Amino acid sequence: MAIYPFLTFNGNCREAMHFYQSCFGGELHFTCLGDTPDGKQFPLEIRRLVLHASLVSEHVRLFASDLGGEEGVASGNSISLWISIAAPGQLKSVFQKLAKEGEVTAPLSPGILKGQWATLTDRYAVQWIFSAANAS
Repeated sequence: MAIYPFLTFNGNCREAMHFYQSCFGGELHFTCLGDTPDGKQFPLEIRRLVLHASLVSEHVRLFASDLGGEEGVASGNSISLWISIAAPGQLKSVFQKLAKEGEVTAPLSPGILKGQWATLTDRYAVQWIFSAANAS
């Protein structure tokens, strides 16, 4: 199991991640909304939004996106913790424990082992993103 910070930006993810790279070093990779199979259907300004960014160095693993929830980016919801778990049973157990008295925003589904994500906000307003370790 591993837990990583996942930052959400309001259209300036690329700029912010380049800044973090200048601070921490490491390899930086971006996937934009336009890079996805259905990405060409969106207007150009939407296609340029960062769907997923990763900065990985010897001591830092930082992930980010320009795509927040329907409520947009606001104080308190611009960071999530991304938890990557290899064992499906452990993933389900941890998800259920964190969801207790919280709000499930994208439930676990059988597709999580194929790269889908599940999300929830726990009772302390911490946002969590779950993925299967072999799919992340």
